Amino acid sequence: MLRVLLAAALCAVIACGSDGKPSALGALRSAIDPPPPPPDTIPEMLEYAADLQVDLSEMAKLPVGVLYAELAPGAGPEIVAGDSVELAYQAWLPNGAKVDSAVTQVRVGAGDVVAGIDAALPGMKPGGRRKLVLPPGLAFGAEGRDNIPPNSVLVYDLELRAKLP
Repeated sequence: MLRVLLAAALCAVIACGSDGKPSALGALRSAIDPPPPPPDTIPEMLEYAADLQVDLSEMAKLPVGVLYAELAPGAGPEIVAGDSVELAYQAWLPNGAKVDSAVTQVRVGAGDVVAGIDAALPGMKPGGRRKLVLPPGLAFGAEGRDNIPPNSVLVYDLELRAKLP
């Protein structure tokens, strides 16, 4: 009898069907209230290589989840969505392994770069530099890329070189 009551209670918690298997309601509950992400995907829970000079206590956080520190303010008009810019960046894993660098031209807000960089560009001024810490969902996500493992937090040094005509 106790075993039946325990099984019934467990099914109630995970929303089992009458056959004892998880029901659609159980799947819906899992989708609405998913398990917490692994700690190594949460920027605030990681340790960073000293060379990266990441001090999360000194960083601001954008509403989308990008952590950033203003390294140099730049000068001139602030960049807004739709502006075309030239930027240089370098990217590292939290352990200090360099995984990417480039000088590129992008249109702000057009998805030409990873979402975290796109989100961090508005408000910058030409000549400005920012250090970014991007959670996986604003970088390369569950897929990763080349030498970037899936679900990696990334650290970027970003320099806005110029606003383009």
